[in-house]
Amino acid sequence: MEGRTKVTKDILTEEGRFILANVLAEGRFSRQNRLEDIRRICENAVTLPFGEYVGFLESAGYLRHDVETSQLEVTAEGARVANGDNLAEFAERAVLYFKNRRRARGKEELVAKTSGGRPSATVGGEIRTHGEIVDARYEKLAKIGSGGIGTVYRARQVPLNREVALKEIRDLFSYFSDEQRGEIVRRFTDVVQAGASLAHPNILPMHDVNLDRDYPYVVTELAPNGSARRLITDAEEVPIALVLKYLLQTAHALQAAHAQRVFHRGLKPENLLIDGYGNVKVSDFGFARIVERDSAVIRQVYVGIGSVAYMAPELFTDPVGAGPQADIYALGIIFYELLTRRLPGRRSPMPSQINPNLPAQIDDIFDKMTRDSRSERYATVDDILEDFEKIKDLQNVLDKQTQVMAAENPLAQIKFREPESPSEEPLAGDDADGADKADADKAARRVTASSRRPYSFQQRKKKS
Repeated sequence: MEGRTKVTKDILTEEGRFILANVLAEGRFSRQNRLEDIRRICENAVTLPFGEYVGFLESAGYLRHDVETSQLEVTAEGARVANGDNLAEFAERAVLYFKNRRRARGKEELVAKTSGGRPSATVGGEIRTHGEIVDARYEKLAKIGSGGIGTVYRARQVPLNREVALKEIRDLFSYFSDEQRGEIVRRFTDVVQAGASLAHPNILPMHDVNLDRDYPYVVTELAPNGSARRLITDAEEVPIALVLKYLLQTAHALQAAHAQRVFHRGLKPENLLIDGYGNVKVSDFGFARIVERDSAVIRQVYVGIGSVAYMAPELFTDPVGAGPQADIYALGIIFYELLTRRLPGRRSPMPSQINPNLPAQIDDIFDKMTRDSRSERYATVDDILEDFEKIKDLQNVLDKQTQVMAAENPLAQIKFREPESPSEEPLAGDDADGADKADADKAARRVTASSRRPYSFQQRKKKS
């Protein structure tokens, strides 16, 4: 390691605690913990560059750094270290981090030499600079979003010089005990292995994974056009043909996954990612399983992963036993929201009442997808597609040449409203309901069945 003196494990531990303690102290006195303020206090008192310490503390989950406000915040785990607890683990993590940083710098220099010595590149008018290097293979370029499971970064796969999405599982661990952490890693392993087995044009492919590190990560294709949430929130108008196309694309993706007994169980608009051609690619199959409640290890209901509005009733009572019908329910809700820009309620009009260009048979399909009772809901995606084939007027709505897959990007014809303030759009499968949330929204908490979404379409059906 580089520095003014020989850097030992004790020095790393002492100086890391020193920075954490100063952030805590500034907070206790109601001062703003801005990065530059803490830098002025600590920079001349530590052996290694201050920025490298912050990088370690943030990557290891001891410190949070809000890039927009430049604020630093010590996590609960970081506070324990500052107070003298868990120092052995802290020291081992510090040594491992800085050793990896030294190796990464050496390999990064080698890559720069073999690529003509260029330390940065310009892509699409964006100047990319070297960020944190992960496993000497991935360079973090920008944070895309964060949520209940982890943080997603737009990254560069160094050996291939291509952009990918890197999802790092980090914040989640602060909500669970050490015993539960082991179970979460085991489930994450099962989930990514099952997801990697899925091969379909409408399923986001996985490229790589590293499970043998403090904070596991998975690398996937980068979806450059955002998610269905962007359409719901920012598009001035979404053509009906596109809504139906995305409904059918997602249905075909679910059909392929269900055939391999892989269920999503956390489907929401943020998981419907849009690739460069404007086609949907479904992400995060099975990720809800990572924090599902059971009677043995994880007893609390953790809702940071999903959104109550899209969760079928059985996910609250029997999450482990929930199967394909939970995904069908969520898809019905997403379909309605894409059509109307709002979630359906008890007295909401049916789809064909909202837009008379829709065939009336769509109403029956939507209603059967979103029944509270599983006995009244579609049993399989195959049944949904079969009913779609029976709609005679559907061809009048869909593009006859590219009914399901888009040949040219349809989003090029859509006008999007300018956002009122900068936001982080989950381009590559964020696990949150949008971009960053407040910590309280991401914390583990119990949810009772009475707090689920109050939507019952069968009551409205009886009245009509």
